[in-house]
Amino acid sequence: MLVSYKVIGRNIRQARMQASLTQEQTAEKLKISQLHFGRLERGERPASLEQLAHIAQVLHVPLASLLNGCAIEELYTAAPDEDAAMFCRAITHLATGCSAKARKLMLSLCQSVAESDRSTEE
Repeated sequence: MLVSYKVIGRNIRQARMQASLTQEQTAEKLKISQLHFGRLERGERPASLEQLAHIAQVLHVPLASLLNGCAIEELYTAAPDEDAAMFCRAITHLATGCSAKARKLMLSLCQSVAESDRSTEE
């Protein structure tokens, strides 16, 4: 199973905003730099479980809410009849929280990859 730090970062940002805190205020409470906190919130840096628990405590949310939706299922371990359903769930998971523009780009990229793959099989 893979973990999406982008999703964790979005969850952190949402919790911070619900707590009506700025990045600077939150970083100060966590005793980390604003730069580091911003990177965590954007999913550019992985956070340890201990760090996530501290963030959850500071933002007054359950740890589980920061981890919600962050697991990406491995597609290659599925039986052939389950592969399509797992792929759909994984794509849906990746698109969750993305803008309409980003989802359209994802679809376009998937279409290009599929067309390219089909043409090499012929």
